[in-house]
Order: sequence, then C-alpha cells, then structure tokens
Amino acid sequence: MLIKKCVIMLKVFLFLLPGILLAQNNWKDFSLKGKVKSLGSVTVKADNYQLTSTSGFLDSENFDSVYLEFDSKGNLILQKNFLDYQGKLGLFDWTKFQFNHENQIEKSETTLIQNGEEPRKTSQRKTFYYIKNQLVRMDEFNAGRTSDQFWVTNYIYDGGRLKRKDFWMEDEIFSTSEFEHRLMKVTSEKTFHNDGKLGKTIIYKYDDNAKLILKSAKSGNEQTDETFEYENAKLKAHTIKNRGKIILEEFLTMDELPKEIRKFNYATQEFDLYQFQFQYDNQNNWINCVILMNQTPKLIIKRKIDYY
Repeated sequence: MLIKKCVIMLKVFLFLLPGILLAQNNWKDFSLKGKVKSLGSVTVKADNYQLTSTSGFLDSENFDSVYLEFDSKGNLILQKNFLDYQGKLGLFDWTKFQFNHENQIEKSETTLIQNGEEPRKTSQRKTFYYIKNQLVRMDEFNAGRTSDQFWVTNYIYDGGRLKRKDFWMEDEIFSTSEFEHRLMKVTSEKTFHNDGKLGKTIIYKYDDNAKLILKSAKSGNEQTDETFEYENAKLKAHTIKNRGKIILEEFLTMDELPKEIRKFNYATQEFDLYQFQFQYDNQNNWINCVILMNQTPKLIIKRKIDYY
C-alpha cells in the first residue's frame, strides 16, 4: 500500500484551554465568516495541477484534501480527509460529530477508510460529559492493529478553574496533570506519571491584556519555548525555539493568516522561507492560496465554499 505517512495533529494553540485540547469544531475556530455550509479544499503542485500534496500548513497540514460540513449553527458535523494513493486522491478517513443543545460537542466517531485498501473500521470514538457547562469526563476508544485501547479522562475543577486532569487506562491512573492559575488563566501545568515522577511541565505567561505571550514546555532534557506577539489585539508573530534555537518564525496578517514563515530545514541546516498569497470571496473567506518556498511558487490550495 503506497500512501503518505502522516501524523494527525491539530494546530490548536489559539483554540485551547491549557491542558484540554479543544479541536477546531465551529466556524469561529476555522476563522470562517458568514453561514458556511461546507468547505472543500485541495492542494496541488504549482508546476503540475494534476499532482496533489500535503503542505504542512493551513488546510493541507496533514492531508492533500479535506472536506468540512457544518450545521446551521456553525458546528462542524463532518470532516473527510483525503490522501494521494498512487497518483489519485482517495478517502483516508471521515469523522462525524454530534453536539448537544448548548452547542457542546457530545460525540465524535472516526471511520478509517484508507481508499478501500483495508477493511473499513471505526478507528476512534470519543464521548464527552458535562456538568453545568464544564467538561468533566471524556471517554476515548482507539482501535489498533493488534489491540484496542479504552481511555478515560476526568477533569476536576475548583471555583470554576481546572485544578486537575486524571488520565485513566485499563482501570488505572496512567498520568495526572495539575494546574495553577492567576485569576482565570492557567499559569502552569505539571504532568506526573503513575509512579509519581514528574513528566512534562508547561509554563504560561500573559501580557496586561491577558493575551498569551509565552508557552514554555519542558520534559527531561527537551525544552520548547513559544512566544506570541500582538498588534491591536491580533496575533502578528509566533516563534518556536527548541533548546534555545529558533526552529520556526511565523508572521501573520491582520486576519491572523500566515504571511511569511521561516522554518528550519534539518536536512540542509538552513531556514526555508514560505510566503502566502491569498484570494478571497465576497464573504471575505480565502478561497485560493499560493505558497511560495524560497521565492518560488510551490503549492496552491484551492477552496470551494458553499453557504446557507
């Protein structure tokens, strides 16, 4: 089976309560304007429109093509992800989402398709539980090739603030994360393994306007620092350092879309410069993006957006 390897990750630093990943699941999270019904996106090579590709950015961060469908309230109810299979786009998986009357996500279920090259199966299922609008528990099922896993995460609060998160696996606590706050902002997150040893520690710092300006994560000898700069309450720059060395610099437009990204290339030991050129529809949603790498057009992301 010839498919591209992918690590399914979501770039969510703007959409998180530290310690609880809140994946993009509504119009606002996707920075969409107007009553969007569906969004289809495909990324092609700039020198050959017949070839698709992932880009590592935006819609094609992990997939060649994506399709998103929203309900009339703006909640994401379906996501389909496509990859290149021997020169043709094929459906890799789809995820269906279910929301309650408070527009809180209740369930998600991912079905693995893999272009029909393997038997279709449910690869992940999540169920969310709330008390007084606070997430208190998440059940997660993950299907593996040789065995399945069932995880439970409990969220404990104190005065409306997240105090602790317990991660259970096979009826035993696998890890615990503890949180400290200043006012309603999380200032630190410490994760402990079930043997009591300290795992990852994350420190958060904010400016006078309660905007996140530093996220510093340390685990063993590894340390990653992220800094954030703002202008008129909008994020304008984002920098990532690993062990004190810059590995990524991102500069954004007033719409908080990428304008330029300097990304360290470990193969060449130099920085690659990515530039982004957008075109918009009459709702001011971008529908075309040309990505240049070191001044040369490399990829084009094309979007088709339908509205209610």
